[in-house]
Amino acid sequence: MPLWLSLIIIAVLGTFAWGGLLAAPWVPMPIRDVERLLGVAKPKAGEMLCDLGCGDGRLMVSAARQYGVQAVGYEVALLPYLLCWCRIWLYGRRRKIRVYYRNFFHQPLRNAKVVTLFLTPKAMPKLREKLEAELTLGSRVVSYAFSMPGWQPTIVDKPNPKRVAIYRYDIGRCTAGSAAEEIAHQKT
Repeated sequence: MPLWLSLIIIAVLGTFAWGGLLAAPWVPMPIRDVERLLGVAKPKAGEMLCDLGCGDGRLMVSAARQYGVQAVGYEVALLPYLLCWCRIWLYGRRRKIRVYYRNFFHQPLRNAKVVTLFLTPKAMPKLREKLEAELTLGSRVVSYAFSMPGWQPTIVDKPNPKRVAIYRYDIGRCTAGSAAEEIAHQKT
């Protein structure tokens, strides 16, 4: 194998490892759960949606197409970042979506009205502090699979025991002790 190819493989695998250590490994979200997550988030046209660890961009593209949001995504693993750019290009959403090859912990989130994430529980406490400091009242944080420690969700979407839970937190309510509202969707 040529040296240049070995170096590319090491670089790509290294960024996957860095992403896994930083916040989460790349695990693509099933498209049916992308739709379910967006249904829980309820983004409105013109709002800024920020996807932390955006992976291949499927959530941002769906949000821009279906809801008319402006989307910003951050990704540190090289292959998903490149796939995200390809997805944005193929679906013609270059004006509505921006993706950055950056660590989201170092990026401002204050313009976001909806923040979506699929991160490990290890990353959540540090992220919670950032979200509390930067997001405005009425912003929504929607987490796939893992809850945010110390916050009470306003909505928990888990249609059946085999499906992954989706947690929605409304900034201003999630730390005020509001009771979680269970939504059971009967999808066929």
